[in-house]
Amino acid sequence: MAGTRKGPRMIQEIQRLKALGLGKKTVARALGISKNTVRQYWELGEPRPATALGPADPTAAILAAAKPKYEAPWAKSVAWETVKQAVDAGEALAIWLEERQREGGEPAPLRGLAYTSFWREFKRRYPEAPLEFHKTHPPGERIEFDYKGERPGFGYYEYSSGTFVSCEMFGAILCFSQLLYIEASPSQRKADFLGSLQQAFASFGGVTALITGDNLKSAVTRAHRYDPDLNPDFAAFCGHYGTAPLPARPRRPKDKSLIEGALGLFWRWIRVKLPHKRFYSLAELNAWIAAMLQTFNARVQRKYGMSRRQKFETSERALLKPLPETPYELCEWRTAKLHWDCFVQLGKNFYSAPFALRGKELSVRITSQQVELYYNLERVALHRRLPGNQQGRYVRDNVHLPPAHKALLEMVPQRCLEDASAIGPETRQLVERLITQAAHPLTYLRRVQGILRLKTRYSADALEQACHKVNALSEGFPRLRTVEGVLKAQASGAANVADIPQVQRRPNPNLRGQEHWLPPVDQRFPV
Repeated sequence: MAGTRKGPRMIQEIQRLKALGLGKKTVARALGISKNTVRQYWELGEPRPATALGPADPTAAILAAAKPKYEAPWAKSVAWETVKQAVDAGEALAIWLEERQREGGEPAPLRGLAYTSFWREFKRRYPEAPLEFHKTHPPGERIEFDYKGERPGFGYYEYSSGTFVSCEMFGAILCFSQLLYIEASPSQRKADFLGSLQQAFASFGGVTALITGDNLKSAVTRAHRYDPDLNPDFAAFCGHYGTAPLPARPRRPKDKSLIEGALGLFWRWIRVKLPHKRFYSLAELNAWIAAMLQTFNARVQRKYGMSRRQKFETSERALLKPLPETPYELCEWRTAKLHWDCFVQLGKNFYSAPFALRGKELSVRITSQQVELYYNLERVALHRRLPGNQQGRYVRDNVHLPPAHKALLEMVPQRCLEDASAIGPETRQLVERLITQAAHPLTYLRRVQGILRLKTRYSADALEQACHKVNALSEGFPRLRTVEGVLKAQASGAANVADIPQVQRRPNPNLRGQEHWLPPVDQRFPV
């Protein structure tokens, strides 16, 4: 029960389970008591002496009498002073335990022991020792990336002006083998960031299951401890490569401690060499970094007895996911409203989307080849992107139009062509040009209907003759007033356009001519 004071045996059992590294909830479940009772006896101080306010604490007195502290059986066979000397000499506690567990012979008290229990037992004896609980990463599971930022002297000189251009140092590391990739980047903008990350994947020859990095705007639009908002392009990048983004918590650099330490180590290694180098392009600087990085990854790590490259080739390369067949294509995101004609405007061209989304805000992903329209993260349309030198064009998918528009699109132009064929071939040719060669079949529909209605005011033969004369002109899309003007001229007696007097040009003494720049004949140099 929670309100009854426990005896010394129960209290000693709580302390024993605590020494084994168990938590309060586990201890309460094992002993069949409440968590509040465990919390009451979890941290016991010195026995409270008797005062005027009350007698001394009997439980503390019992514990003081039964002072012997619990010690795990395996801990008695460990020479803790030897372990302390190895840690002070720079050896990692986990490496020391792994080496002892690999040793043969009997007995083997440390074989099968969890590193957590060993770490806590050591920390209990030497609380002042600077130890950290090291994370373990399975091969091929995670990659970390980060920027070192602008460093003094890290950049190149423009060849023409001699101006020094500062660069930022981008780094990515495989958490298991700690194989490092470094690149000089002009900035942390989206195009530079995704390009650097893409080069890192290509350098490793594969993709990991997780990717962890800082909360830069190119990756995370709004940082949050539990629910960050990813940059849409970064999310699409991760989806293309089949990896899951796992941003670090805000102001928690230990979430990506490997790349933090590796970037600092690599920078200290090349910093003394930079003053003796002079680069005149970003490619030249990255070529030098690649050569230095190859040497850095080939250095033997005393902690593992092998280099980063050897550990990667032997244990991690085969576990990476394969790269996609095509690299990720950088894109631009915009928002556009779907108009009531089922088209959105991008620049000076128009692209269709499903009619059910008319009046809605759509997200538009623009690449060099395609235009994708999204609504609530679902792609609703895909079109081929028109070249930048084309304007006023419509890219339409008939599936996106409502039934009434489909009927209009199918019946009205066809009906106009049939009426034009009934009048004559010249009228048919003019109407067909206005319908088929326009950016959209309905662009000049009202103009076509107006031309066909002229046969009610004039005769069909007169309209056919007028269309014959208009077709002879160089006008691409003849206007209604042009056809009507020819009909009026025919009705007034000018039956042929050839009867109209031609414009005659007379010599103009004010025009200088093509040879006005030549000096007089007598002043010219002899040929």
